[in-house]
Amino acid sequence: MLPTRFMMMKSSLKMMRIQPKVEALKKRYAQYKINDPKRAEMNAEMMALYKTEGVNMYGGCLPLLIQMPLFFAYYRVLANVIELRQAHWYWLHDLSSPDPLFILPAIILVSMFLVQFLTPSPGMDPTQRKMMAFLMPVIFGYSMSHFASGLALYWCTGNLINLAIQLSINQSSMGKEMHAIAAKRAAKKSGGKPPMIQGRR
Repeated sequence: MLPTRFMMMKSSLKMMRIQPKVEALKKRYAQYKINDPKRAEMNAEMMALYKTEGVNMYGGCLPLLIQMPLFFAYYRVLANVIELRQAHWYWLHDLSSPDPLFILPAIILVSMFLVQFLTPSPGMDPTQRKMMAFLMPVIFGYSMSHFASGLALYWCTGNLINLAIQLSINQSSMGKEMHAIAAKRAAKKSGGKPPMIQGRR
């Protein structure tokens, strides 16, 4: 999954770089209604801008087409594989049954929240980002408390790896540039005041 994750990060960085130009273009055509022919000109200029800057507007979504079938396959295998029955792993006495102590769902919830918190998303509304940062981990944590602990163990391990990857990305030049752009936009939206909450590097 690592190559697809970097593909998504690079695509996101390119989109962040040209976002001011995109916003200026939208502002120039904001007076026209959706069905106005001038909107077609805006779309043409937008596509020309993406082409000039080397940005693929679907670059952040295409890697998901590779990831989702693998995730679905992992879920089907780990939820039904017979080898997990009565298999032990530390406090888990049966990897085909849910975690009796709810330790893995709790780790999944916390690790997902940290990944969401540490990932810069300047294009997303702050309220929406906060909701996603709390809502998605709660949903996944609750769901994994009812699935086989073998599946939860896999998901938990993947989340911890993603957290380590995100921390390393934040220390890279790409990550630092993304955080700088995010901080700049947050300050601009708050009228020049520093944002109250920022993801740590």
